[in-house]
Amino acid sequence: MIIFVLVAMNLTGSVDLPGQTTQTTQAGDAQTGRNLADCMTALKDLEGGWCELRVSPDNPGIANVWPAKQPRIQHSLGPKAVLTAWSSAAWDSDNKAFYFMGGGGRDYGGNEVYRFSLTDGSWKRLTNPSPLDHWTTVKTRHFWIPDIRSVPPASYIHDGLLFNNTTGTIILLASQPANGAIIRDDDNASQSTFLKDGNEPHQYEFNPSESEVRNGLAPLSWRRIGDYPWSTARSVQLQDGTLILGNKERLYKSSQNKEGQLQDPQLFHDDHKSRGGNAVYDSHRKWIWSLYLRSLVAVDSSGRTMLDINLPMNAGRSIAFDQHGSLVMWDGNTRIFMLDPADSASVWRTINWVKNGPYGGAKGAVYGKWIHLGNNYFAGISSYSHGIWIYKHPDNPKSGRQLSDINIQKMVDQAEDNSALKLPAGLYPYGLRIDKPLTLDLEGVELMDVSGGKGLLNITSTDGSLVRIRNFEGNAEAGAAQTGNLAGIRITGVNFNVSLENITIRKTAIGVMTDNRGGSLSIQDSVFEDIGYYKRKGLSHIIYAGAIDSLDITNSRLQRALHLGHLLKSRAKSTTIKNSQLLGLQSNHSRVIDLSCGGRLLVSNSVLQSSSLTDNQDLISVGVEKPQNCRQGLQDGSIDIKNSVIIFDRDTPAANKNRLFTWRTGLEYLSLNNNTIVSKGDNNLLKQEIGDTAIEIEPQHNTLFKSRQAASLNPIPDTSP
Repeated sequence: MIIFVLVAMNLTGSVDLPGQTTQTTQAGDAQTGRNLADCMTALKDLEGGWCELRVSPDNPGIANVWPAKQPRIQHSLGPKAVLTAWSSAAWDSDNKAFYFMGGGGRDYGGNEVYRFSLTDGSWKRLTNPSPLDHWTTVKTRHFWIPDIRSVPPASYIHDGLLFNNTTGTIILLASQPANGAIIRDDDNASQSTFLKDGNEPHQYEFNPSESEVRNGLAPLSWRRIGDYPWSTARSVQLQDGTLILGNKERLYKSSQNKEGQLQDPQLFHDDHKSRGGNAVYDSHRKWIWSLYLRSLVAVDSSGRTMLDINLPMNAGRSIAFDQHGSLVMWDGNTRIFMLDPADSASVWRTINWVKNGPYGGAKGAVYGKWIHLGNNYFAGISSYSHGIWIYKHPDNPKSGRQLSDINIQKMVDQAEDNSALKLPAGLYPYGLRIDKPLTLDLEGVELMDVSGGKGLLNITSTDGSLVRIRNFEGNAEAGAAQTGNLAGIRITGVNFNVSLENITIRKTAIGVMTDNRGGSLSIQDSVFEDIGYYKRKGLSHIIYAGAIDSLDITNSRLQRALHLGHLLKSRAKSTTIKNSQLLGLQSNHSRVIDLSCGGRLLVSNSVLQSSSLTDNQDLISVGVEKPQNCRQGLQDGSIDIKNSVIIFDRDTPAANKNRLFTWRTGLEYLSLNNNTIVSKGDNNLLKQEIGDTAIEIEPQHNTLFKSRQAASLNPIPDTSP
């Protein structure tokens, strides 16, 4: 049985201001169905929403029909790369079917073809991977490929997969072949299987029918039809059947002769854009639109440029048009972007469906895997972990939020050194770079992307020049800084000087992260929470201070590191925490404080809470890094904790008892004074010895309790006391 999960919102228009959200309410629970018709019925009475076609609960998508693993073909990613490695799709509108193939690079070497039928909701692998029994070379690299004289290699397709509506066949503009199957000394790579042109782009045609001969091709067979240098391909077909094919810089008019070979292509359009996306035919205007990294270009049927529109965001390299002729782009994840080309103001709008949409999809290279079905229904896919998504786009042109057209990056770049600047509130589809001494007020500024591949805010400060950031709220729910080491705020520079005041960071992969070249960071009146919310691997530290001179945290709250990160990881020489709360709450964090390379720690009038789900028995570690990982060397530890509350909410089994410290460097100073300490079990945390020194010299200065209730604190575990 096919299962789909329905997630939708009712969207109601209202008075529209830049950055304002229209009223949204979630509609309905997950429902079940079997095919596109069921999905469209379920979405029919909703103003907008998403519906996922799932083959099974465990394997919702293409993984159900992957071929058996073959070592030479597998490469680093395997067949998941068919949907994620710069790949496209061919769309057969008459039969409501997507066709997929992909791989390339060192990701995957299989050239098999897949079909998904929206009519019956089924995946099928139409062909098996061709054997890699020939070889070619690039410079000194020798690798296995299929016999490219008759079948295509796996390659990065980009927008080079096109269903030819005239012939019912598929045109493939293959680029350089996958090169992950390296020839080894004991392989039998004879000169008779060497292909000199094996690393060059070629064009192919495939008959996807399982029973019919099409355009002279037997069912499920390939042929090579051209040898043009079209890598980073684009492809589109006009209504009269004319093929428009080419690369990221040039498009050519072409057709096929009786043998299927591409006729001598004629230059159609030359715009020399870089890092091309996909091309789509616009039946409303009879134009061809091409999406590039930072612009949209529309040309008419003669190749004349009609529009060249600045693209303020990364829209996933996908284009489709709704029933009114407005652009509807999908980023492959939870964001939809809209533009009415008839609007002279070129106002972009966006809807963020968050977990009511394709949450966890692969942002970026969607290409032809996003199409308009008609009547404002769309279909798309971006990840092997999902099924095909059916999307109903709201008919209200004011749905979602308007992106600000103000260039705040330019305002920052043009500001005088050491000046104060308040940026206008609004929703901005990029991150912000600050690389000069400046006081910046960001109240009401929302950022949807990262800057420089580092963080929502990417700050560079050198030689003590002060960068002060005030009133910034960053949330990965906006669609960025969700994975890897992407941070809410990233700080770099030699001997930087940064002050963060009234900052809120939520759900980013890392909260704040600095580099390791000295400097000082001050955090005041700020909140960092739910860090690592979207991560599936790697650690999610809330604050990660590198090898710097000082880190000072005052009147702030750090809570919930959700992916085994520390609440605070500091390699700073000196770390000070005053009037603050470091709370694990109900998260599966690691330590509350990790002084990786030793150093000084002062905690006063604060709360340190380790959750019941922590994977560590100790609250604080001192000097646990290898010396080679400590730029300033492994330092002796000096710790002073006073007038604070320390809570262990985890049980304390005999073999893994709670303890205050793991201490692996020298001890310079240790003092715990006038603290309330809560820990289950019979072990006395204050009796722990650090080398030859007991933690507590004067027991009357600290009080140890076996429960929160006994300490007159909030009795509920994993909550703020």
